[in-house]
Amino acid sequence: MSATTRKARVAVVGCGGWTQGWHLPNLAHRTDAEVVAVVDPTEQPGVGGCVPSICAPMPEVAAKYSARWYKSIEEVLADNDELKLDGVLCAAPHQVHAKVGTAVLEAGLHLLMEKPMTADTTEARMLLDLARSRPTQAFLLNNTANWQPGTVAAYEAVAAGKLGAIRHVNAVFAAPLEWLFGGDTWWAKPQGSMVGNGFGWGQLSHTFAWIFKVTNLTPKAVFAVTQASEKTGADLYDAITITCTNGATISVTGVGACPDKGFKVLGNWIFGTEGMMSYSGLAGSDNVKISAEQVAAEGGKRATPHLELWRNDGTHELGPPVEFEHLDQVAAPGSMDAWLKACLGQEYFVGAGPLEGLKSVATIEAMYRSAQSGQMEQVRGCEGLEASMVQGVVVH
Repeated sequence: MSATTRKARVAVVGCGGWTQGWHLPNLAHRTDAEVVAVVDPTEQPGVGGCVPSICAPMPEVAAKYSARWYKSIEEVLADNDELKLDGVLCAAPHQVHAKVGTAVLEAGLHLLMEKPMTADTTEARMLLDLARSRPTQAFLLNNTANWQPGTVAAYEAVAAGKLGAIRHVNAVFAAPLEWLFGGDTWWAKPQGSMVGNGFGWGQLSHTFAWIFKVTNLTPKAVFAVTQASEKTGADLYDAITITCTNGATISVTGVGACPDKGFKVLGNWIFGTEGMMSYSGLAGSDNVKISAEQVAAEGGKRATPHLELWRNDGTHELGPPVEFEHLDQVAAPGSMDAWLKACLGQEYFVGAGPLEGLKSVATIEAMYRSAQSGQMEQVRGCEGLEASMVQGVVVH
């Protein structure tokens, strides 16, 4: 069977609500993938997660996808002579990401990991260094926004110097998630070495991965003020100022308790010495599409937002529509598509990898430390990254 027709043989580690609601259905609808192993330590996964109601017991999950059920990544890898895996998708809790990621990379397999990469800067730097020592293996993060066409276009425009030197980034991300971060049922407290937990780890990991991919900036210091839920202690409102190693600044606003109208609010602006860029809109499942009827009803004043670029020389460019998280339960996100391409030895785009993962983890950790101390905190773990090369397309 040729490389163009064979199916990637993959294992999925962590079978809670997000895996059963999205990852496994996405894989099942692919013609180039076969789930041969599912991994979870408990017979009933998802307990304590955000969507336990959709979680079936592991024997049912294994039967549904014609896969073997294992209780640990070690058990899976011990059987790999028979399983013949190409890659592993890790959607386990944050505190075991480093353990699973290390085992997968050391086994020579391609890795797709849920965001955030970890919730510990030391672990994140270790994973980056390990990945760099294995350049033929893919290590991708499931920051699905980073594979959207508008994000790729923004990244390419900045890399081509259309904005000149990046001097400032302003980002707003608001979501109707008070039920998650301020509710009675789904909230999980920080575990292990994890500093803080709330909208920062849960949602701003999307924003920071987008910023650091598009701009290639490296964070140096963070000052943050947060407001937490009285019920859970999780941050719901975040105001963050970041200075970068090249002197550029980033201002980020996070809101976890906006009205639930079926979308999130996205506002990303990048300012450079030669121009500015906007990637802003209402973000749902591949954005909230604005119908012709809606536009007509509002006097033609609304339209689906697009990436826009204005240069100092007077030129204006309109790019792809604004799309952020990919939430489709049938069609797979670009992150999964890239990972499967890597598994099959094909060319793929690195929308978010361990470099963006480390920068995001280090920034969020510093954010929580600053919120606790009331002072600006230095970012840890990113030493030497300012000289990193921008990673885009990988060819095997």
